[in-house]
Amino acid sequence: MFTAVAARVLEAPSPAPTGVGPGGIDWSRIHPDPSAVPRPELFYTFMNGLLYLGAFAAGGALMAGLIAFGVGPLFGAHIVSDRGRSMMWKGVLIGFGVGSFTAIMAFLLVKV
Repeated sequence: MFTAVAARVLEAPSPAPTGVGPGGIDWSRIHPDPSAVPRPELFYTFMNGLLYLGAFAAGGALMAGLIAFGVGPLFGAHIVSDRGRSMMWKGVLIGFGVGSFTAIMAFLLVKV
């Protein structure tokens, strides 16, 4: 009743993956390759734009924190001063994060 094609389709799959040599996956062939990115100039333009926006946001958070930290005690609002101080630290940490992202991307995109 079953044909040979139907029997081949219904048989259980083998547990070993096909197309892999006897040693398994060659992990030395897997690495970041900037030449494999299609239209790399668009990628770099997009990343530069995102880094600019991140740096602008970090600078804005730092300036807003400085203003709140300085103006809070003048009006007797010490909670505003405390929030401004934490906003300053967050702005500085975000700035370091944006800068370190630039260094990480430069490291990954260097041809080995």
